[in-house]
Amino acid sequence: HAIIRQERPCAAACGMDAIHSDCNGRADIDYEKCVSCGQCLVNCPFGAIADKSQIFQLIQAIKRGEEVIACVAPAFVGQYGPDATPAKMKAAMRILGFADVVEVAIGADLCTVEEAHDFLEEVPEKLDWMGTSCCPAWSMMAKKLFPQFKDNISMALTPMVITARMVKKDHPNARIVFIGPCTAKKVEIKQDDVKGAVDYVLTFEEIGAMLVASGINVADCEPQEFAKISCAQGRRFPVSGGVAGAVASLVEGKAEFKPTAINGLNKASIKLLKQYATKGSDFNMIEVMCCEGGCVAGPGCVALAKKSAIMVENYVKTAPDLKDKQD
Repeated sequence: HAIIRQERPCAAACGMDAIHSDCNGRADIDYEKCVSCGQCLVNCPFGAIADKSQIFQLIQAIKRGEEVIACVAPAFVGQYGPDATPAKMKAAMRILGFADVVEVAIGADLCTVEEAHDFLEEVPEKLDWMGTSCCPAWSMMAKKLFPQFKDNISMALTPMVITARMVKKDHPNARIVFIGPCTAKKVEIKQDDVKGAVDYVLTFEEIGAMLVASGINVADCEPQEFAKISCAQGRRFPVSGGVAGAVASLVEGKAEFKPTAINGLNKASIKLLKQYATKGSDFNMIEVMCCEGGCVAGPGCVALAKKSAIMVENYVKTAPDLKDKQD
């Protein structure tokens, strides 16, 4: 490095400093530090890093004739083009062989209710602030870097788990597949308190590969509406600020609510969290998403984050308000 300092793109993208070079100059991942955010995967220009796929197991389950139900994350809107509407996406998934398709935004609505309840119960009487729970990479990061914050993270289950358990209740023998933008979900389903809720996790990219291999154009499919309609709050979860905004809609007017959104797992955001840990913060609700821009920028996405965020916001406008449903 006498003339120019060279840094691996994957190492530069890793806010956890989990990637280093061994004595032979080969890249190595320190899994004690890694939180499975997937930023190394999307920033590697050589395609040298990949996550473990369950696409084979899923296809075999469908071929065996098992009841396989897809739970699609809210960021699915716009992933396969502007003409691939949610209703057409459901139809395409049914053609692939899924018995049914359910929006995880419904679980996000219930997560909003839980986190709002937690906030009203615990802040400021028991805790100075509360952190959102839906990003598993953030939860892992907090436990590794800021163990003193573990009680500040809401105990609400993630939207994926809430939705999967709802589906399992009505279909106890079904195989549940979470389809979303996140690689950390592949680790989350192995956690002791989550095991059994979700059988497989696939990314939008992997489902896109199945659609291409099957010759299915989502835009050409005959629309099929979802059986249960999600609310605006749950649909906005995949955009940075969406989770805190959803909770705000239920607690404002009942308690002082001062939220902030930490956007992306990078050195700057970790520095900010360290300041909160040592000096405190004026905020009493902290949303952390490890992908910059929110889940719409997840490593498993196929659409550009900005375009996807616009599509999500348009989808939000067509949804009922959770407050009206609660009433």
